[in-house]
Order: sequence, then structure tokens, then C-alpha cells
Amino acid sequence: MALLRYLEEYAQRAALVLGHGVEASITLREHGVSLRAGSSTPGAGRCDQAEARADTGPCIDAMRDDVVLSTSVPTAPPAWEAWSTAAAREGFAKALAVPAAVGPGVRVAINVYSVDDGEWPAGLADAASASARLAADAVRLQLQFADLGDAVAGFYRTMSDEAAVEQAVGVIMVSDDCTEEEARRLLRSAAGQRGLAERAVAESILRSLVIGGEGDAVGGTDR
Repeated sequence: MALLRYLEEYAQRAALVLGHGVEASITLREHGVSLRAGSSTPGAGRCDQAEARADTGPCIDAMRDDVVLSTSVPTAPPAWEAWSTAAAREGFAKALAVPAAVGPGVRVAINVYSVDDGEWPAGLADAASASARLAADAVRLQLQFADLGDAVAGFYRTMSDEAAVEQAVGVIMVSDDCTEEEARRLLRSAAGQRGLAERAVAESILRSLVIGGEGDAVGGTDR
């Protein structure tokens, strides 16, 4: 099963386990590119997609600073306007962002959404942290399998730079519900900020989320 599909199902299960009527959405941040990887409902997914396109919000800032962030949607910082506008439109009153490390340059976070503006139930933050760590474990395992595949088949040596970039652009477009131009900008910006080739960032995205999952690369293999 491709990791994207697994994380979509995992977000749905996490929301059920967390209870209290919350929704959950998972974002992966890979070398500066944020991707909405799975959501329990379309509304929660749209919030994380808005955050990923803006490259700022509770989930992304939690991953950047390695802190758990709890925020009220109406009083969210101005820098999070794209996310808070989307969250308010979906009827959410608050969110809890919980990060977890995968490896160097790779992190995941679970955004927990609620329409209730009261305090978070006791124990929910700990349960969300456990869920985030399990999601990180799944991504880490995918990377280990990708490493094994590289060693056995030399897959990436047969993929041209253009093909790697085009497939990664497709992944970003689908994950973050953005245009091709926006996806290319995110990829280009991440590569420039880290002094990496676009091919290197594109390859890392494909290895984390797509390749190795029954051949069903998001965005198609014929791009």
C-alpha cells in the first residue's frame, strides 16, 4: 500500500481513537516542502492544504520549532491567516498541532481540529503525540524500504532529473491542492533555501510518500 493511502486511513483511525468529536489531519515536511498527507475529513484536509500552500500555520510551525502548539482559530496569529480563514470556514474553533521526527530533514505532524472552543480533554495531547509518533514510524519504515530498493535495483539512477521533478510536482499538486505553478514554486524555494538541486528535493519527496507503494505514484508515472 502506498504511504499516502495508508496515512489517509491512519488519520481517519486517529480521529476515532482520539474521540471527543475531533478531526485529524497529517502533514509531512520534507526538506522544506510541506505536504498534506492524510485527513479524517475533507474539511480538515482543506485546512492543512491551505496551511501547506502558505507555508505557515500551527502544524508547520510545530514541525519547524519542535513544539506542541494549541491555538484558538479566532485568535490565531496574523501570519496564519490562510490557515485560520480555512479553519473558520470549516467551522473549527481550535486546533492542536503535534510534531514528531522521522529523520534528518523530515518531520510529520498531526493537526487535531475541534468545533468546541473549550479546553482540550485531559489526555488528548498525549494521545495525539502517540499518534504522531506512529505516523513518523510509518514514514521512517517507508524510507528504509526505499533505501533497500535503491541498493537492489538502483531505481533512481534510471530516472532523469526532469522525470523526478515532474513526478514530485504532481505529488505536491495533489497533496496540497495547488496549481502546477505553485507546486514548482514550493519545490524551487525549498531547494534554493537549502542549497540543493531541485532533483534532490524531488527525489526525497518521492521516496518518502510514493515510490515503493504498489507502483501507484500520485500524479501518474507518465508525467
